[in-house]
Amino acid sequence: MEYFKILENEIAQHTVEGSNDRIYFDFHKNRFKRLDAFLDRLSSERAGGGHQLKVLEIGSHYLHSSILLASRSFEVDAMDVEEFWNLDFVKERADRFGLNPLIENDISRLVNFQQVKDRYDLVVFTEIMEHITFNPIKFWKLIYQMLKPGGTIYISTPNALALPNYFRALKNLFGFKSIGITVDDIFSKVTYGHHWKEYSAKEIKHYFRSMSSDFDVEVNPYQYKSYDLKPPYLMFKLLSKIGNKTGLFADDLEVIVTLKEKSRWEINEPKY
Repeated sequence: MEYFKILENEIAQHTVEGSNDRIYFDFHKNRFKRLDAFLDRLSSERAGGGHQLKVLEIGSHYLHSSILLASRSFEVDAMDVEEFWNLDFVKERADRFGLNPLIENDISRLVNFQQVKDRYDLVVFTEIMEHITFNPIKFWKLIYQMLKPGGTIYISTPNALALPNYFRALKNLFGFKSIGITVDDIFSKVTYGHHWKEYSAKEIKHYFRSMSSDFDVEVNPYQYKSYDLKPPYLMFKLLSKIGNKTGLFADDLEVIVTLKEKSRWEINEPKY
């Protein structure tokens, strides 16, 4: 918790009025605590390894997760699009915590990483997997190339089987309204890619094992959003509470992918 306190203090002391920094942190606070707990375990497992852990965070955003990493004396490459790295408070925060800024406006290409091999002990990829709108094989092949054998990919992503979404999908289907993401969802959010595809735990295991049997995949259901059981959206909140007690229908998934070795990449990109 000492590292999470460092993050909380940063938010308390350096949040810029008018930015979404505080709002985003407050909404995702329990997710950051979950990552913090994982990093505690990782640090214990790697203790005595004799080298500083090298980490790539893809989608570093307001640098909340990067602070948890850098506070542990990990060497952190924080990657995001230039819109975030053009924010003055993000640049100042990177300087305070010794983060290495990396601008990548198209993660489908990762042009700065084509020749990078066996560099990273950990890749952090939170709240992004559901936004990918391109064929991801080349992207993950590059991550496989950049990871050291024995390295880890840490992912958080919404659960496709989250109970409120499950009932919402059935309601829209049987009401002949829509299948999948709605027009209102598309129009209401600023994003490079909406939640075009959310995954179940079973799908995520299939996803990574299809690419390489070198991947060992652990998926843990959890929730980070908390709701008071009162209007508005009382039914949504009640379904969320019930689903989170079941595991299978929980709101979110924590995915820990370990690259056991590098022996074989098993899938090729489709041809045009």
